[in-house]
Amino acid sequence: MRFKNFLFNFLLVNTTIIGDYVVFNSKYSDSQLFRAIADSIVHASIGFLSSLIYFTYNHNTSVPIHINVFICTFVSSFIDVDHFIAAKSIYLKDALNLNRRGTLHCTTLWILITLPLLLYSIIMRHLNIYTTTLMLILAYSSHHIRDGSRRGLWMYPLGHTEPLNKTVYLFLTITIPNVLGYVTNCYSINLMRNSGGVIHL
Repeated sequence: MRFKNFLFNFLLVNTTIIGDYVVFNSKYSDSQLFRAIADSIVHASIGFLSSLIYFTYNHNTSVPIHINVFICTFVSSFIDVDHFIAAKSIYLKDALNLNRRGTLHCTTLWILITLPLLLYSIIMRHLNIYTTTLMLILAYSSHHIRDGSRRGLWMYPLGHTEPLNKTVYLFLTITIPNVLGYVTNCYSINLMRNSGGVIHL
């Protein structure tokens, strides 16, 4: 597990750095279609690797890992669909030339969605709901932090923060899945001990 954790962290760092370069600084970056597709792939890849890092800490085989990895990967990229919703258009040019951010890019909204789910799962001892909620947290946080390196975080009603420093951006991207994975492992072990080995799935 230690080797896997190291490998996935290494891949995550390189995906973040190289992915941003390819999207914004490569010879193809002038193409809106290329940037949109590459950006979505990078978001999905970061979500995918973040979920894999998370599960290197989790040894509970009752949690459906593949499904949760898919959820994290999909949501990490799907968030950008709100560009089209905000633009009220199916055309890429309209979606990429908005003067405002879509609703799914509001960090406050995701906190309001995931915090009650997290509290419910802890109170009711539902490990699957707990894990899936953390996949949503990993998905939106990785997406928002990456976008935040250019535009800041949208914390309604407080407004937008300053763009995140590159070092802070990389640090948060790497730290969050590791911290959540470690905390979940401690939580599941404690849950098993206090429930006599029986937990709600």
